[in-house]
Amino acid sequence: MASVRPSIIIIAQQLLRSSSAVNILSRFKYIYFPVGENMNVKEIEKYLEKNFNKLPEGCKQCVRGEKLVLFITGICNNNCYYCPLSKKRKNKDVIYANERLITTVEEAIEEAKLCSSKGVGITGGNPLLKINRTVKFLKALKKEFGEFHAHLYTTPETVSEENLKLLKEAGLDEIRLHPTKIFNEGYDEEYIKFLCEKLDLCNKYIEDVGVEIPAIPNMEDEILKLAEAIDGISKFMNINELEFSEENYYELEKRGFKPKDDVSNAIAGSEETALKVIKEFKGNLFIHYCPSVLKDAIQMRNRLINRAKNVAKPYEVITEDGLLLRGIMIFDNEDELKEMAEILEENGIDFEIIGKNIYLNPFILEDIIEEMKRQRFPITFSAYISELYPTSDALEVERIPLITKKLRFRRRRNKGRL
Repeated sequence: MASVRPSIIIIAQQLLRSSSAVNILSRFKYIYFPVGENMNVKEIEKYLEKNFNKLPEGCKQCVRGEKLVLFITGICNNNCYYCPLSKKRKNKDVIYANERLITTVEEAIEEAKLCSSKGVGITGGNPLLKINRTVKFLKALKKEFGEFHAHLYTTPETVSEENLKLLKEAGLDEIRLHPTKIFNEGYDEEYIKFLCEKLDLCNKYIEDVGVEIPAIPNMEDEILKLAEAIDGISKFMNINELEFSEENYYELEKRGFKPKDDVSNAIAGSEETALKVIKEFKGNLFIHYCPSVLKDAIQMRNRLINRAKNVAKPYEVITEDGLLLRGIMIFDNEDELKEMAEILEENGIDFEIIGKNIYLNPFILEDIIEEMKRQRFPITFSAYISELYPTSDALEVERIPLITKKLRFRRRRNKGRL
């Protein structure tokens, strides 16, 4: 391989002069986050610019990708037909910090640091069914980070004065109640009265109290009546676009719901319902609509970028969407691997050896291969550019072959509920 060494020096120097390998943008342009036909990213960005200061603090941090999503348990007393939780989470007493399965407070703190989180959203399942665990994690995060905004999702049935006292003592800043009965059984005045009583109780202990609901198509009248009932008691109401997931697909399809387009998980009519409610509501309650595209193209993307900046290795490239690109050389012969490693080391190129693979900057890998082909030097390794999430599971999105006969593949991460 001695004949390619001078060329590799030139390649490396040109790349390192042009910009940092970790921060340059991808040469590849993919759409990772499907966008629906109704509200596109630009429209959402305009909406956020206009209304950002009105948003609950928890939403502001979510939009910026600054919230740690702490899934405290999958246990829940309800059985909502639209619940999007996966099999590995639904009704399972497990804990996740973002996509990372954890068991300890220390792991949650570590994940928060890796994502540069400035707050936590505690979800489930129902966190109040594991109140001691919830309080333990919340106290630890507050102690570790100090100013660390915390909001929590639950149902009115599990709200009690005892639980609220514990949450206040632990430092909870915001609570969001999900009145499940309305969407599972229908609108009921007695239940609305019960909900309002629970909201009043929350207001005695928690600074910001709100309601969060799904935008079930054709339920505009029920949602409007709900908004009127909680106006003056609840600080805000968030309406989330309804989405298909692997777990809720059958139940939603059985009820006649359909996807709104070919590239999104969002359900037809959900967005129209939410926007109609906002347009027709005449009260003072702030109503925020959170579409699927906001979660995907803005919130999730920002969180990925934040984590990628902290976990990217020197040879990895962060794309515009917060994913990581790396080059991979795969060797069958150990001597040839060692020889290539010597060449890279002599030229000051960052790389890593794992097993029979060499990981390096993907653009340097491309140029090395081109130079070896130009000089008709025998190539004795397979080579790919790998594109992966910067999350704990390092889910590979795409493997782009440079020297191989293997097929390309793509995968898309399923979204979890915050």
